[in-house]
Amino acid sequence: MSEDFNAKIKLLIKSERALLSLEMRKKSRQTVWIALALLAVLVGLIMLNVTVYLLLSEHYSNLVSSAILSSLNLLVALLFFFIASRQKRGAEAESIEDIRDFALEQLSGDVDEMKQNVADFKQSITKVKTTVDSFTSGDAFGLKKILPVISTLIELNKKK
Repeated sequence: MSEDFNAKIKLLIKSERALLSLEMRKKSRQTVWIALALLAVLVGLIMLNVTVYLLLSEHYSNLVSSAILSSLNLLVALLFFFIASRQKRGAEAESIEDIRDFALEQLSGDVDEMKQNVADFKQSITKVKTTVDSFTSGDAFGLKKILPVISTLIELNKKK
């Protein structure tokens, strides 16, 4: 039974590892294609800027044309930065945060319980040590106070 269970676990681990490897290869290929697409978009934007500059330079001087084009590029960039700053995390992130907070509360409770158990164990060890020390020092049951009386009685008994 145990060997079957171990074999099944090993098979599951191998299949998960293989799936992860395939997913990583897929993501790396997607990343390369996305990078190429972004490069194409960048070249397209450069060409669009050149085209707009040439169009503006027919009606305005070169300095004014480049100022207008630079201002347009800055406005578009600021618009994208503004949109990016307004992004919300969404309900999925809130759910994950709730799960994380719940797990932290549970772990905190377990740690507090463990601390209490350690403190109780330490206290019981201290009690045992105190009891053992009292027996080894002769102070058990108040014997230390009675010991001189007992020794005197023994000596008197020996003399008789």
